[in-house]
Amino acid sequence: MASVRDHYDTVLSEHYSRMFGDFEAKVAEQHALLERLGVTAGHRAATAMDLGCGSGFQSVALARLGFQVLAIDFSQRLLAELRDRACGLPVEAIAGDIRDVAKLVPTPVELAVCMGDTLSHLECEADLTRVFDGVAARLAAGGRLVLTFRDLSGELHDLDRVIPLYASDELVMTCFLEYEPRTVKVHDLIWVRQQDGWRLRKGVYRKLRLAPEAVAMRLQQAGFTVERHQAPAGMVALVGVSGGQRLS
Repeated sequence: MASVRDHYDTVLSEHYSRMFGDFEAKVAEQHALLERLGVTAGHRAATAMDLGCGSGFQSVALARLGFQVLAIDFSQRLLAELRDRACGLPVEAIAGDIRDVAKLVPTPVELAVCMGDTLSHLECEADLTRVFDGVAARLAAGGRLVLTFRDLSGELHDLDRVIPLYASDELVMTCFLEYEPRTVKVHDLIWVRQQDGWRLRKGVYRKLRLAPEAVAMRLQQAGFTVERHQAPAGMVALVGVSGGQRLS
């Protein structure tokens, strides 16, 4: 079984952004979601950290909302794509593990986001506490932590476990899910057209089956006040404020 990092490096990262369709449309979606969650820069020097930034959907949206952005991810390929996408915007790409956020970001920030199902890529639920404690140590008083993730606590059955991800004349991406008590095994199948025909790339990795209540509990244990909000289909959105302050 490959680790999440190895799976992205060897199978997924090259084609990752295509799963989401048009890049600018996805940025606009995330921009609207962040605004709906009450995210504003407040002042020109406001800094946000984007944990598990990928190719930059949230990082670009945050920069356009007026933030200086520290974008963290373990994938060098996705960080390179982010640098190209964010050219001219105040975004700094940082290679690292989001569990080490307190080391990677040495100064206080006003906002942290961890979106697009990044949380489910952690190795175990105990890692949630490590991430949340690290964020709490770096958030300024009253700073916000915005989370989105997919609720995998329920199960799909039979052929519903097969999920088409992307299709074009040159690339076909699909996956199927295999459920375990605490994790789900994601089997990625990627067909790439080459001059001599189609080539199949395949791999499998585990995602955590995170329930919203369990994530909210760990946020509260880390000192956050938590609220749940609407998110795009299939996703959960939680917003926490550090220092026990209530959300406006």
